[in-house]
Amino acid sequence: MPCFKDRDELISVWRPFFERLARDAEVGPLLRKTNLVVRLRVVDPAAVVTIDARRDAPPPDHVAVVLGESDLRPDVTLSSSADFAHQLWQGKADVMAALFGGRLGVEGDLGQAARFAPALQPIGGLYTRYLRDIGRVDLITE
Repeated sequence: MPCFKDRDELISVWRPFFERLARDAEVGPLLRKTNLVVRLRVVDPAAVVTIDARRDAPPPDHVAVVLGESDLRPDVTLSSSADFAHQLWQGKADVMAALFGGRLGVEGDLGQAARFAPALQPIGGLYTRYLRDIGRVDLITE
């Protein structure tokens, strides 16, 4: 059974998380340093998140985040199931194994995608804390 029952639930969890991520004092600068536009496209349920680290975001944000389709041209697009992305945000998935095992698709330059990887490590703790803060411990993968 998928961890999110539908797109509305996924968006209600992810929108405030990505807003928090854009402002985070540790992760925000790591994302900004990539100078990339990274799009995450998920299915089951379907959603799109674009992180724009190329343009200046209004303070206190370090990067701009768009949920839903946008006209931004991504440098890299990562594709997966929503469940896999949920595991990835918790730090429960090995990105390299997922790339080579087909659970995470990449469109664009793999070298640029690798520039995004250092920001993923601290996201796990941030996402798990966020899920606790909003009372969604049922979504935490142990």
